[in-house]
Amino acid sequence: MKQSRLFIVGMLLLSALSFSTKAADFSFTVNWDNPGAVQIIQGGVSSPSLTIDADKTSWTGTEPDSYYVKPAPGYIILNVHEKYIKADTKQEIDRDKKLGGNEKYGQFCDISTRSLLNGAVYTITTKKLSDAGSFTLNVKNGADKFKAWFKNDKSGGSEEVFSTFSAIGFHKGEQEIKITDHDKYLNLSPLGSTKIFKVTLNGESQDLIWGGYEIPVKNGDNVIVQVFEQDPTACDVSIKFTNNENCLQDIYNRATGKFVKPDELAALNNRLSVDEGDVLQFNFNEDYTVSAIKVNGTPAENFSASGFSLTVSQDSQIEFTATAKIYPDVPVTLYLKNPEGIIIRKGPFNEDEVIDLGEGEELTSNVSFPNAGNLVIKAGEAKKYVFSVSGKRPQFFWSSKPGYWINEAVLCNSSDNASTWPSPGVMADQTPLYLAAKAVNTDNTLVFFFDGAEKEAKCFAENEAVSERLSFPGLGSENYIPVGYTISSFDPDYHKSISAGKVGGAQNKLIEIVVNGTKLKAADDGTFGFKLTADMDPAIVKVFSREAINVGGSMEVKNPVSELTVNFETTGSNTADITYDKIFRHEDPTKALKVIGKTLVSMKPAAGTLVIVDGNPVEPNADGLCEFWAEKRSHKVVFTDTSAVEEIETTETDPESKVYNLQGIEMKLDFDRLPAGIYIRNGKKIIKK
Repeated sequence: MKQSRLFIVGMLLLSALSFSTKAADFSFTVNWDNPGAVQIIQGGVSSPSLTIDADKTSWTGTEPDSYYVKPAPGYIILNVHEKYIKADTKQEIDRDKKLGGNEKYGQFCDISTRSLLNGAVYTITTKKLSDAGSFTLNVKNGADKFKAWFKNDKSGGSEEVFSTFSAIGFHKGEQEIKITDHDKYLNLSPLGSTKIFKVTLNGESQDLIWGGYEIPVKNGDNVIVQVFEQDPTACDVSIKFTNNENCLQDIYNRATGKFVKPDELAALNNRLSVDEGDVLQFNFNEDYTVSAIKVNGTPAENFSASGFSLTVSQDSQIEFTATAKIYPDVPVTLYLKNPEGIIIRKGPFNEDEVIDLGEGEELTSNVSFPNAGNLVIKAGEAKKYVFSVSGKRPQFFWSSKPGYWINEAVLCNSSDNASTWPSPGVMADQTPLYLAAKAVNTDNTLVFFFDGAEKEAKCFAENEAVSERLSFPGLGSENYIPVGYTISSFDPDYHKSISAGKVGGAQNKLIEIVVNGTKLKAADDGTFGFKLTADMDPAIVKVFSREAINVGGSMEVKNPVSELTVNFETTGSNTADITYDKIFRHEDPTKALKVIGKTLVSMKPAAGTLVIVDGNPVEPNADGLCEFWAEKRSHKVVFTDTSAVEEIETTETDPESKVYNLQGIEMKLDFDRLPAGIYIRNGKKIIKK
């Protein structure tokens, strides 16, 4: 069951690779001064912010993408310093970055890491805002006809880039608006063709500047906004669709900045109430072709394939005549090797319909695609399948079944100039497509030993054939390595390599990694990578968290992991089977055992053999193993004959008899004061417990 979960996780990750640009060993760092002062957003500025612990002042990203840094509520960003190397030109950039923002999304700074080399660093300086009181805002009418936000300087001012750009929520009537020490100007701007009739500050009229108002506000001020001298005339707009073909994607009112979706329009019985002078933009659904529009019975000519605009001057009836577009079926050709391990779906997830490919056609001769990396599909190694896909964007999805992975995926279309690994979502007109499945090998062992604070390192499996990092089962999406984590099996053909590195914890800690007794050298970004091969079975990965010191601006290990030596000594034919890390055998007891870091050494003594470790006898456990932890630079293990050892009571000792240790050194202390161990007296070995 554990292995099945491993394979399922790996296959699901492969299915999630659509259009991924994530690099195998890429990271960048964002640092800031005040805990909880910033928000980091991946993708668009309107996307939700990433989850970052409130006490953190640093975050590491691992995906080349677009990011936005915004101040958290109650803060502003004063400066962003960027330091990186461009991937194409290798140009080094070390400068302050221009800040920006707008009234809708507030202050933000955009960071694009798509074209950067690994290791970019962004340093952010913030300021916590102080309460500066409040002022009164009285909106006489037309609350949805203008927008308002705060700035800390007038338009074009040198410090405008530091503005909070804080949009405020307001309503019709009188309300109290709180301000901070950074909210110096209230900006007002009308929407669409609407005009603000009058604005007063403490009874004094304010001047219109560049189509809007910039009003200096402070605690106790009174601002009155009148959008119209009197209420505007309301107009009723009814909408009709010939043959009930609703061809609209949405309706946008430029005056109010609001959208009406088709389901909202239907709930309003296809009828809108707007103000005289409002401009409505009717945006068409791309699945329809609009052939005619009538306004109050008169044909309209000023419309395009994408939309129609109307300035409302009276009650109006608008009629749209449209027909749904018909999308022809697109033929698809697949060449599949080991099709029993491949799933073809109409969608990317399990709940989507699986396409029945039928029995397929056996290839009686080789099929060549010179423009696809000179791909040759050999007869008897793959089958040909043909089906069709319909829809606006005819697409199908491929994935592997549990116990398999796709090790080859090639777009064979003659327009391609080289072999291409396609995403799991493939447009139908890009085929033919060649997919080869491979059964996952489960006979190899991968074991992690972790020494240090929990969640100090991150580990990923990687595959050169895909651009995505693959998770390990049990680690979760963050892939932190907990103490003593063990994976029972891995496939060296599927998990091509392992990459690990420090991603959190105290800044005075570093990570060291030892694989099968060999210490790895860290890359420039502090990560470690190594190839997995079948002859590494089992692969023993030791991860060490170590204290560090700052030397010349870089962190160096203060207490590095040392090589430990275990020496063995035998008497007569006494011996034992020796293993370490519970997996590896030490074949020759005449040679010293070299281990890295604290290591468990297990010995199964032959009959009649006594095991002495550093002068102390070791009793076998329930498994018959004599075990100890190697953690000093040097240990000595003696295999001796139990038949030559006599147990004696200290009361029977002859104080005049000389006592020697196993090295032949005379013990000066009385026998009853000696530590437990094996000694020699009167030519015989004796054990003292």
